[in-house]
Amino acid sequence: MLMRLDQNAPLLRNQLVRTPEVVFGEVTYRPGGVCGPRIQPDFELLVLHAGACTVTLDGAVVPLTSRSVYLFRPGGRELFRFAAENESSHFWCAVAPSVVPDDLRSRLIHAPFVAPWTEVFDALYATVTKLGSSRNRADLIDRLGLCFLSEFLAASQEIDEQAEASAVRLFLNYIERHFGEHDCLEAAHRAARLSRNALIYKFRTEMRLTPARYLWRLRVERGVTMLKETGFTISEIAERCGFKDPFHFSKQVKRHFGLPPKSIRNRYWSGNREETTEGHSSEETAQKPNG
Repeated sequence: MLMRLDQNAPLLRNQLVRTPEVVFGEVTYRPGGVCGPRIQPDFELLVLHAGACTVTLDGAVVPLTSRSVYLFRPGGRELFRFAAENESSHFWCAVAPSVVPDDLRSRLIHAPFVAPWTEVFDALYATVTKLGSSRNRADLIDRLGLCFLSEFLAASQEIDEQAEASAVRLFLNYIERHFGEHDCLEAAHRAARLSRNALIYKFRTEMRLTPARYLWRLRVERGVTMLKETGFTISEIAERCGFKDPFHFSKQVKRHFGLPPKSIRNRYWSGNREETTEGHSSEETAQKPNG
C-alpha cells in the first residue's frame, strides 16, 4: 500500500476497534489534508462526518458528501484530498476480502458506489463504539464488519427501489401531459429513466396493469370526459386523445363503458348525470394501444 502522510497528517487517529481482518476507525484531518495515493486492499466503507473531501478513484474525481456511505473495493487506486479551509473527519470500516463470503463479495463487486447512512448504520456504529479490541470479542468484531457491508447493500437496494418508484411517477406525469400524442408511450418510457423491462415490472406491481394498458385506459377516460364536457365532435375527440380514427375511439369506448360515444353524450346532455361505469375488459381482448 502506498500512502503519504506529511505535515497535514491527522490531528487524531482513534482506532475504535480492530482485529487482524476488520478495522473500525475515525480520523480528523487538518485543512488541506491528503491521504494517498494508495491501492485499496479491503472492502472499505467511508462516511464523512464533517468538512469536505474529494477522492480521485481510478482516475475519476468524485466529491464526497456527509451522511452518505461510500464503498471502496479491493484494487482501487485512491487519493483523498480534504477541505482546504476546515478540518474534516470521517469514520471507516475496512474488511479484509478473506473474511467476506463469496456471495457477499460478488454483490459488493457489483454494488453502487454510494448508499445513504441509515438508522441501522447508527445502531451498528453505536455498538462498535462500545466495544474494545479484546481478543474474546474478535469474532464479534469481524461479524460487525460483515454487518456493515450487508447494510450497505440493503441501503443501496432501497435507493434502487426508490428510483423505480420515481420512474413510475415520471412515466405517469409525462403520460398525463402528452396522452394525445401518437408517440407518447415511447417518449414516456424515456422520461422514466428506467429500462423498459424494469419499468413494466414495477408498473405492473404498483398499478396492476402495463404502461401501455394504462395509456389506453387514460385515453378512453379522457375521451369520455370530453364527450360530456365539450362540444368537440367525435372525430375531434378521437384525434385529441391519440386514437387512429373515430371508429377506433368508438369501439374502445363501447368496450370499456358499454355504450357508444354518441349515447354517452346524449344521456349526459339530456340531464342524466349518473356516473358512467367503466367495464372490465380483459387484456387478451383489448387491442394494442396506439402510441
